[in-house]
Amino acid sequence: MAETPKRPGSDKPAPQGSPVAFSNSADGSGFRDTLVPDTPSDQTMIPPARFDETMVPPSRSDSPGASGGTRAARTQATRAWVDNEPELQPGNVLANRYEILGVLGSGGMGSVYKAKDLELDRLVALKVIKPELARNAAIVDRFKQELRLSHKVTHRNVVRLYDLSEDAGMRFVTMELVEGHDLRSILEERGKLPASEAVDIFHQICLALEAAHGVGILHRDLKPQNVMREDATGRVVVMDFGLARMIDSSDGMTQTGALVGTLDYMSPEQALGKDLDQRSDIFALGLIGYEMLTGSMPFRAESMVASLLKRTQQRAVPLSEVDKNIPGTLSNIIAKCLEKDPAHRYQRLEELEADLRSWKATGKVKASAVRLKMNRLKEMPWQRSAVAGAVIAASAAGASWFFFSRHKATAPVDHGPVSVLIGDFTNHTGDPVLDNSLEPMLGVALEGASFVNLYSRGDARKLAEKLPHPTEKLDEQSARLVAVNQNVNTIITGEVNLRGDEYDISAVALDAVSGKEIARSEVKVANKQAILTSLPQLAAPIRKALGDSTPKSVQFAEVSGGFKAASLEAVHQASIASEEQFAGKFQDAFNSFKKAADLDPKLTWAYTGMAAMAENLGRHEEALKYMQQAMQYVEDMTEREQYRDRGLYYRVAGDWQNCVQEYTRLVTKYPADRVGQNNLSICYTQLRNAPKALEAAKRAVEIVPKGVGPRLNLAFISAFAGDFAGGEKEARMALSINPKAWQGYLTLGEAQIGQGQVDNARDSYQKLASFGPVMTSMAQDGLADLAAYQDRHADAEKILKEGAATDLAAKNNDGAARKYVALAHIEELQGKHAAAIADADKALAQSQLAQIQFLAASTYADAGAIPKAQKLAASLSSALPNEAQAYGKIVAGLIALKKKDANEAIRQITAANSLLDTWIGRFELGRAYLEASAFTEADAQFDQCMKRRGEAIELFDDNVPTYAYFPPLYYYEGRAREGMKSAGFADFYRNYLAIRGQSSDDPLVIDIRHRLGN
Repeated sequence: MAETPKRPGSDKPAPQGSPVAFSNSADGSGFRDTLVPDTPSDQTMIPPARFDETMVPPSRSDSPGASGGTRAARTQATRAWVDNEPELQPGNVLANRYEILGVLGSGGMGSVYKAKDLELDRLVALKVIKPELARNAAIVDRFKQELRLSHKVTHRNVVRLYDLSEDAGMRFVTMELVEGHDLRSILEERGKLPASEAVDIFHQICLALEAAHGVGILHRDLKPQNVMREDATGRVVVMDFGLARMIDSSDGMTQTGALVGTLDYMSPEQALGKDLDQRSDIFALGLIGYEMLTGSMPFRAESMVASLLKRTQQRAVPLSEVDKNIPGTLSNIIAKCLEKDPAHRYQRLEELEADLRSWKATGKVKASAVRLKMNRLKEMPWQRSAVAGAVIAASAAGASWFFFSRHKATAPVDHGPVSVLIGDFTNHTGDPVLDNSLEPMLGVALEGASFVNLYSRGDARKLAEKLPHPTEKLDEQSARLVAVNQNVNTIITGEVNLRGDEYDISAVALDAVSGKEIARSEVKVANKQAILTSLPQLAAPIRKALGDSTPKSVQFAEVSGGFKAASLEAVHQASIASEEQFAGKFQDAFNSFKKAADLDPKLTWAYTGMAAMAENLGRHEEALKYMQQAMQYVEDMTEREQYRDRGLYYRVAGDWQNCVQEYTRLVTKYPADRVGQNNLSICYTQLRNAPKALEAAKRAVEIVPKGVGPRLNLAFISAFAGDFAGGEKEARMALSINPKAWQGYLTLGEAQIGQGQVDNARDSYQKLASFGPVMTSMAQDGLADLAAYQDRHADAEKILKEGAATDLAAKNNDGAARKYVALAHIEELQGKHAAAIADADKALAQSQLAQIQFLAASTYADAGAIPKAQKLAASLSSALPNEAQAYGKIVAGLIALKKKDANEAIRQITAANSLLDTWIGRFELGRAYLEASAFTEADAQFDQCMKRRGEAIELFDDNVPTYAYFPPLYYYEGRAREGMKSAGFADFYRNYLAIRGQSSDDPLVIDIRHRLGN
């Protein structure tokens, strides 16, 4: 048998403790992190309702001004404007081409000017973006999107956009000049329009949308401001496709579940964040027609949000009832556009346009009138009563199922998850200690019901800041809007009043979609310190209304432990810490949690918080200490908290088997617990049980479909399970929900390299690097892994050396250690034994993590530093976690291989795999069998590695890509098949050459060419 070349592998996969192991980055998007209550885990960003400005009617200065001087001189004057003046002046020239004639109007995005295209000798309109907005990549992307899509539509009723240009740092869009007024200004001036005039405008808008839909484009932001009518000709044009997208695809800017558009003109399905098609634009068109004919909008309510919710529940009052002069057939056309169920609306613009032509010609629309009556009959009360709450559940994604259950018998019923968002209680007492202190503790009481899943208040608060009317408060209006977008069933709000010495605390639970009251509760408390112990009493009626049949006495017993806080001050301090944690201020949050623990030494929330923050700050041993302190007060936890916190303790301690058992108990008793399902998937991943991990990760996403954290976790585990395309899809979905979820780029890069997309993976890692120093360090690991994957040793060395120096300067010791140990491995592959040993020493000086010890020991074994390798093998083998013990035995096997004792190597590595069945353990066992000339046994191990190839993307599940370990598998399986006399052995060699065949110094490439006779 030919001698085996030097052991190959990655140039880099020295791991680190995850820098965000329990909670998340400042943007609140978690990823493969053990979730703890009230920590960020599944944020979704709601895009702003508007990104662009429409053209406004001609105003004060639309007459051409003097334009003397040369074009170059006028261009220079324009550049002076960029720096010094607030507005372009007549005579200025942009891009040495567009001469400003006058201003047409201005708005939040910038100003619109009338200009002359000096190259083509035509008049144009210029939409100039404000400089501070032009530097915003997202806003520029909207303009680019508008330009791309508008070029697909050529129609007289759609405004033509020419180009997006830049001059002296100024961004502007050139477009067709429409000299007239927008429909909004027409309606504001005249109130309402005669039927003939309104129908003419309505018909032209219809034709514009029909043209757009004909090439697959949805407008999604149709409203009067986006409709212009030329004064001279009466031609109507539709504008502003900045929020448009293709009907049958996602553009990556928006997605199902995101609120885009203007609230006043949203369709019901758009308001609920559902999939959209052309019927959504038809609904918006119906609203415009209604407004033109009546001078008012349907679905009027006390607030914009109430109006938005109202249209998801009710029909518009028919036009003919608002104004008896409006013909009934015309009223029916508008009514059909405004059906809340898209199936009952016009399905295509062609149908609507045909009815309009028929009405204009004859005043009759027979077929539509019949269909409209049938639609209304289908929703008569007698028809609905047969299905009761089922219709509500279908139309609102299960938001109101409990209305039905409230009228049923009180026998226990199996429930699906019911999500609840607790809004901010209004504090009328003037005592700041009561701010944000009752809400988390009320949540503890509510989660005594196994089917209740609390939506993160921190996540909801971040979403409220992204609403069209941003707010830092979770009042009823903002909480409902966030809840509707996130498919949360119920919101709870309340207030606290001080009457004499007594405190009155009240709470009301509302259906998020309809706003209907589900339950109301009130308690009177003799003094402030008794408030916490009274919260279970406040929660009991709400739990009952949601479907919980647990007797009150049992409820109080369930949660009594969780309310043994020494003072409200301690709870309030922990709440402050949570706010700081959401802001990414981990050290401040740690300090605040510590203050809470000082105020109440038995407040477990404070200790688990300190543990999470310590882990975020890279202080693993400290984190373990605080989890041990938390577990001293297990009797002060609710049952649900006991399961969660024990699971968290095992997670920190690295006891994955007990971690699985604890979280399994949690989700068995509390199946709606997203924290439990997410963390269960993580523990299964650490046990390398990919199928079980994938199952739990999918359940977590089912509970919180729009949660970025669970979605990213599913993305990673999908790739880990070998479904790289699925991992990429889930990562892109998470990033479309929240582009700031930096972890998505790490997972995306790993999924892409798993598919052999090296350039795409490199781009993803480079994007990861833009999020800050810690992410830059991770990106360097990924980029070095890519270089090693292709056997580009010099590039990998350069990346790792620079990265290690940066990590040391930033005191990121684990990051530096993983780079030093990777560098040592590269040097050893090149025969630089002394340098390899020196860098392995540096790695161990920075970190004693088990993964670092294992990789350093592997380098020592290869370099012949056997005593050092033996010392680390003994240290790992005597450690408590099975994972460390397994690594110790693998090292012992590598030492045996170095000594040419293949049988001892097989014995040691087999024992390692019985402790923890890892990919690297299987790989090294296959190599040991190969050295023993046991080709069939070697092939069986390599075949398992091939089937489990997803596990190679991160051998240690620690946010460190390691896919460079995978290509040598082709070489070794080829060796095994060649030894078995298999005819297809050369195919494995060719697969290796396809990845690394360009390398001139790779011993495996040299050996393969020799074996193939090249």
